[in-house]
Amino acid sequence: MTAALTWLDRTDFARYALLPEHLVPRWTGEEAYDACGEYATALRFEGHDVVILGGEPLPVTWIAYALVFARWSSADDDRSLLSGVDTALACGAWEDVVTVELGGRYVLTDAGYDGEHIRGLDHADPPELLRVTIPAGRYLLQSLLIQPDPESEYYLERLLPLG
Repeated sequence: MTAALTWLDRTDFARYALLPEHLVPRWTGEEAYDACGEYATALRFEGHDVVILGGEPLPVTWIAYALVFARWSSADDDRSLLSGVDTALACGAWEDVVTVELGGRYVLTDAGYDGEHIRGLDHADPPELLRVTIPAGRYLLQSLLIQPDPESEYYLERLLPLG
């Protein structure tokens, strides 16, 4: 694994939730049961958009400079990921998923965890949550499957700023 990337290596629920940090105490984990979408979707929770990544219990990481979540589908290591993301950012093959309003501090963790469990994850080893800061604005959530080399495959979800 690339030293610069922190991976959440599992999800029991097969979905991750990107939750506004201030809403974590009120999250029960049951909210994501109704989230539909193969690999990415969003739902409203207490007036805020929550991004749900899922479909399979794959490891996930956040690549801040690109506003991209990457989920590890198959690879021996993640050395080709960042170059693959850079190439993907310039390609027009992204699939539009949903428009969301985001901004501020978030946690990315297993969507099935409740707020009390999430608050206890800060020092879990291996990590079970990622802290993510997103500039305020409207974003188009887009998905793309990349194969940066013959042995590697990653699902990408990017936040494309609108306006």
